[in-house]
Amino acid sequence: MAVTAARLRRALLGAGLCWLAGCATAPSGPVDYSGRLAVTVAADGDRPAQSHSAAFELGGDAHRGHLRLLSPLGTVVADATWDADHVRLETGDGPRDYPSLEALAEDTLGQAIPLGALLAWLQGRPWNDAPHEDDAQGFRQLGWLVDTHDLATQGTLLARREAPPAVTLRARLDR
Repeated sequence: MAVTAARLRRALLGAGLCWLAGCATAPSGPVDYSGRLAVTVAADGDRPAQSHSAAFELGGDAHRGHLRLLSPLGTVVADATWDADHVRLETGDGPRDYPSLEALAEDTLGQAIPLGALLAWLQGRPWNDAPHEDDAQGFRQLGWLVDTHDLATQGTLLARREAPPAVTLRARLDR
């Protein structure tokens, strides 16, 4: 199935997870976290609001790791891998290379979501590669308010970026 940039963006965020219907890839590394990821993007100018979710597996760190997206049936629909020098996204259209995780997030999500920091955030701590400020419910980092209050008890992380367009990222970890 051909995948356009707009469809790729919807799939990564979208409920349908139609990036690569029916195509599985081999595992790319150990899984540190798995669960559901939901991203809500507020309306901005002519761009309507978006609210979508996907199952995910995430492993490694900001310097070496992988992010795998899964269909509701557990089929791998997209697989991103990275190391210090290379970022690659595997889809039905074949591999796509990026100079950084930030470039991958911007191209596929249409928003600057700090994928490199997400693994640290899922551990309930700020990412070591950027300054942060403590907050009553967690911390502020990279323009995001990261609420770790329910992470230990419910496996839920909430991160909000208020700069337009406002973005809310929710991760619910499997137990």
